[in-house]
Formats: sequence, structure tokens, C-alpha cells
Amino acid sequence: MPNTFKIYTLGCKVNRYDSGTVKAELIATGLKPVLGKADLVLVNTCSVTESAIHKNKRMINKARQENPLAKVVLLGCWPKIDIAQATNAGADIIWGTGKFNELILQINNLFPDKNNTDFKIPGLSSIDRARYFLKIQDGCEQFCSYCIIPFARGKYQSRDSDELLLEAESAVKLGYEEIVLCGVHLGMYGREGNNETKTNLCGIIKKILKIKGLGRIRLSSIEINEVTDELIDLMKKNRKICRHLHIPLQGGTDRILKAMNRPYNIAFFKNKIDKIQKELPDVAISTDVIVGFPGETKIDFEKTKDFIRKCEFSRLHVFSFSAHKKTKAYAMPDHIEKLEIKHRSEELRVVSKNLEKNHLEKYRNKKLIILVEKQSDDNYMGKSEYYFNINFTKNDVTNWFGHKSNDSLIKKLVEIKN
Repeated sequence: MPNTFKIYTLGCKVNRYDSGTVKAELIATGLKPVLGKADLVLVNTCSVTESAIHKNKRMINKARQENPLAKVVLLGCWPKIDIAQATNAGADIIWGTGKFNELILQINNLFPDKNNTDFKIPGLSSIDRARYFLKIQDGCEQFCSYCIIPFARGKYQSRDSDELLLEAESAVKLGYEEIVLCGVHLGMYGREGNNETKTNLCGIIKKILKIKGLGRIRLSSIEINEVTDELIDLMKKNRKICRHLHIPLQGGTDRILKAMNRPYNIAFFKNKIDKIQKELPDVAISTDVIVGFPGETKIDFEKTKDFIRKCEFSRLHVFSFSAHKKTKAYAMPDHIEKLEIKHRSEELRVVSKNLEKNHLEKYRNKKLIILVEKQSDDNYMGKSEYYFNINFTKNDVTNWFGHKSNDSLIKKLVEIKN
């Protein structure tokens, strides 16, 4: 009879949320999460690139080695994209995404001696983090030429606003003071079929902001064309929304952006960045950049670096091109040599370090509100609203916001002098 389980998660914040949902439902059946050997292991996979698929295979092998007698469940985007290849991994259950209550019933069937089919599905994702990740939507219909996600996650699906509000309220009651809104295509919340009558992203933010005891809201990745004037104005007027936006650039020239099938050009992107920075002078804007996209010349790469510097990003997430074989980009001509991609990626990461160093100077000798993530006696590590980590001591705290200094401050907000 099984008693324990362990979940291995790869990929994005949405996958983390999904793993938390499955974890909560397994706990509801009477199973216990463990760090050591488990009776049941679940591997939540990613398929965004060929490199990600290789990581899936390594993680499955690791899970088997660490839990040699366990039943194995494979879920996430990989089985949705390539069921044949995923099946070859030899898991006891092959699942995709969503419908996790049905997954739990299949898991029960793996252990016929365990009577756990009559349970209540909890409404709160069980996430072992100081910040609560709230998935508000799923699906993508943008079909960038390098991306497999629309095929893995399907069409836009927004969660009901009342359901989200109830979950956010429950998270706050459990002591979470920062809620991170996440989704596959966050800015498309409530806009399925261009339906303007439903609650949109700003609408759900406004509702969550009214929750008593909420410290702040953070947005995960959002597309530049979905950073609306309404959103900028809302951020400007309400300091409970973190002054940080992660806005993917991906390519730094119009030619590459067009080949990527991105929904903007360089001029549009820069004009919107300028507007955001004008309205929110202290904002931190981070970005994603793909290096070595097919046809990217050295001139394209140099122009990309120059454009990134002009945008004054706070940091970069640099991705070496590694398209899935089912994407349009995989079949494009003029692929770049892997060694050249590696060199360009390393060069761009140096640019990122310099940008980050310069950006952090903006906040020196200023008061910052920090969400505490780690604590050891009187030493703390936390995340600022601008999305950089900072170490500090009890003596650096200038405002405890009603918390007691001798209590655990994990998940709590405090003000410090940087």
C-alpha cells in the first residue's frame, strides 16, 4: 500500500502551479510528500525545445534511480506533443495537462489496495514557496515559429474570476503576502474569441487587490502588445502591483522578428518600453532573448545587443536556439553552428550581467519592500518588488509591518534600507 510521493517539475511557472495542484490532490487522498525514496513519483515535463526534451529524459532516469520501486507518472507538455516518444519512457501512467482529478483516479487504480477514491479535491495549489503562484489562464494561439506550446497547451482558456478570487483569498489566509499571476499567455486573460465583455487582466487584478491582508501582486511574463495603457495606469496608481514586468523580446531585428512570427516590430517594442519607463520611472523590465535563430547574421546579433542596451533592461534570460522538430523554425534554412550559438550566448550573458549591475545601482541607499524567502536566525534573503534578490539582517529592517522580529518571516513583507 503506497504512503508517499514525490514530484519532479521541469519548465515554466504554469508547470509549477500544475505540480502544486496535483500535490494538493494527492495529499487529499492521504499520501504524504517526501524528499527521500517514494512509492509514487510524478515527472511534470516541458517540451518547449529539443533541449528541454533531453532534460525530461534525464529527469525520468534520475527519478527511477532515486526511487527504484516506485510507480512512475509522466505528465505535462511532452506527452501532449509526442505521445509515442513519451510512451517509450516506460511510465506506468502517461498523462498530458489538466483534468488532474481524473489523473488522481488513474493513480488510485495503480494501487488497488489503497481505498482513497472518496476524497474532496482541494481548491488551493500546494506550492512550497514563499510566494503564491496563481494560474489564471492556459493556452496560446500566437504560433511563434520556434514555439511548440500552442500545440501542447491548446487554445486560450481563462479561469472563472470568482474561482480565482476565492483561491487568492485562501492563499492570503494561509499567510501568503505576494501573489504571482501566471499563465501561458497572461495578457490574453478573458479575451477568448476577442470577447470584450468578460473580465480582462486589469479587471482580475483590481478584484484581487481588494483582498484584505494582501501585500502585493506580481505579474509573470507578458507580451509587449498586451501591456495596455490601462495596465500601465493601474500600476502607476497602485503600489501593491510590483514595479516589475517581464516582457519577452526574443529577436532584436525586424527581419528576425518576422521570421519568428512575433506580433510586433522593433519600433513598436521600443516605443512601448519608452512609455512604460516614462510612466513608471523606477520600473524593472526583464526580457527573454533567443540567440542563434536560423538566418541570424553577425550583423543581426550586433544590432540585437545594441537594441538591448537602448532598452535598459534590468536583466536578460538568454536562450540558445533549440527548436522542437515539429515547429516551423526547425525546418528553416541557414541554421547557425552550435559553437557559434554558444559563443553568442556567452557574449549576451555578459551584456546581461552589466545591465543588471547598472540597474541595481538605482536602488542603492533606498528603502525597499522585501518578500522574505529564506531565514536563518537574524539573517534573511528575500525578493524585492523589482525582482532581484537581496540578503539582509535584522538590523537592516526599518518597518516590520506588524510582524514580530522573533517570528518566522517566511512569506512576509518587510521594509529595509538597502
